[in-house]
Amino acid sequence: MRIAAPTILVAAILPVGVATSAHADEEINPSLSVEAATVVDLDGNPIPVSEDPGVPGGVSQNAGVAQTPAGEAGGGAGASGDLRHALGSKQSRDMKGYEPSLYRGEWFMPKKEHRRRCIMDRESNNLYRAVSAGGKYRGAYQMNRALAIGATHMMMKEVRKEMGKPGVRALKRLREIPTQQWNRYWQDRAFWTIWRKGKGSFHWRHTIPGTRC
Repeated sequence: MRIAAPTILVAAILPVGVATSAHADEEINPSLSVEAATVVDLDGNPIPVSEDPGVPGGVSQNAGVAQTPAGEAGGGAGASGDLRHALGSKQSRDMKGYEPSLYRGEWFMPKKEHRRRCIMDRESNNLYRAVSAGGKYRGAYQMNRALAIGATHMMMKEVRKEMGKPGVRALKRLREIPTQQWNRYWQDRAFWTIWRKGKGSFHWRHTIPGTRC
C-alpha cells in the first residue's frame, strides 16, 4: 500500500519510516522517454546539451547544475572532488549508462553497488534523463518529486559541511530543476542518502518482483 507524503517536511525524514513511494511502488517496467528539456547553470543560463549517441561514456551529455571551467578535470577525491562533480564535472554530465557511483561519502555502500546497478537497469534502463509515461517518476532511480525534494533536505547538513556555500547553493538550485536534469553525481547522492544503509530500500521494494534486486 502506498502512503503519499503530504509535505516536503515529511519527505525530509523518510528514513524513519514514512513511506513516500518511489517509482517502483506503482509502476513496473514503464514506458520511458528522455526529455529534451533545457539544462541551466546556477544563474539560469541555458547550457547546450549534447545528444550524440556516439559519444563514449563519461563525456556524453550535459545535465549538471553548472559546468566546470574549460580544461578542469572532473575527477578527484574528498570534498574537492565532490564539489567538482556537484558543479558539473565531465563525469557528472554523462547522463547515459551505468558507471560506478560518483558519490562516495558517508552513505555510500560499495558492497551494495550491484543493487544500485540492478535498480537503475530496471527502473530507467540506466538513463539519468528518463521520465515515466505519466511524467511522475524521473531520473535514473525514478523518484517522484516529493522523494527527490526530501532528499535535498536530507543532504543539506553534510553538503554544507563538505562543500560550503558553493555546494549549498547548487543543492538548493536542484529544488527548481526537474529531477531528470540533476546531474549524475546528484542523482547518485540522492539515491544513497535515501537508501541510508538499507533503511530506505523499501522505496524500491517492488522494482523486481520475486527477486532480490
